[in-house]
Amino acid sequence: MRSLLLSTLLLALALVVVSCAPVAGGAIDTPDVPTAAPTVTATMTATATHTPVPPTPTPPPPTPTATLVPTLTPSPTPLPPLVAIDAGHGGRDLGAVRVHSDGSLAFTESDVNLAIALRVGDALTGLGYRVLLTRDGDYGLNPEELDVNGDGNIDSLDDLQTRIDMVNEAGADILVSIHQNSFVWPNGRRAPDVGGTVTFYNAYRDYSDENQRLAQLIQQELVTAITDLGHDLQDRGVQVDHQLDSDPEGGRFLILLGPQTHRIARPSEMPGVLSETLFLTHDRESELLQDPDALDAIAEAYARAIHQFFEDDETP
Repeated sequence: MRSLLLSTLLLALALVVVSCAPVAGGAIDTPDVPTAAPTVTATMTATATHTPVPPTPTPPPPTPTATLVPTLTPSPTPLPPLVAIDAGHGGRDLGAVRVHSDGSLAFTESDVNLAIALRVGDALTGLGYRVLLTRDGDYGLNPEELDVNGDGNIDSLDDLQTRIDMVNEAGADILVSIHQNSFVWPNGRRAPDVGGTVTFYNAYRDYSDENQRLAQLIQQELVTAITDLGHDLQDRGVQVDHQLDSDPEGGRFLILLGPQTHRIARPSEMPGVLSETLFLTHDRESELLQDPDALDAIAEAYARAIHQFFEDDETP
């Protein structure tokens, strides 16, 4: 019995020794034992909500205050004066005429007026003025034969009213109407020794003083220029236009110069004169009016007078 117990003990001891021996490769082969998954305990931690506080804005630097410096606005350059030059008559209206001894036509006032007016225009343009020519060719100003002044008639007064309307609409500063004179005896014979220069103005306008001043300047320059041509000129002076008619109360003013009357529907609106340069019927003067050099000298005289008129205006 004792032997049996001893054998059993030894067998158990052997089993213990075997179970404790190392496994080849140095690793202990242990059976897979289910490992319990770790228990994760969710902890509800209150998280404080952090609302970002916007930074205090830095005020912008003060805007510099603009110092208002007075700006000098340049004044528009004033336009030079506008001079209206009217070549009297034209077209079918010949004005005064010069005829040969046999009665044939030599030349007409309308042609001479135009020749001088064109020259005056060129001279004034050369001096820097603006120029308005009421005509620059041989034509009338009312070709459609309208009743321009509304008097119920169609005649030369309508042509003259058209000229007035033209210079008024253009805003001319002055008006110079160029004409030539003539003298014929009642028997129809011309007077070869009746001549001279005369300038008319109207004394019944708000600017009558300017009318007279312009007339005097033109008369003086013409007399000087024509005398310098070697002609013994008769200076007929400056005259008020109603002297052309025996009844000044009847409103018989020159149409281009006078105030409103039953004959002048719309009067001119600027200082003006009507100049009778020379007499076509005078022998020597008719020669001068056909001489280009003489016409140049006459035109220069007109231009000098007009220039002096504006120069005097600017003199303080």
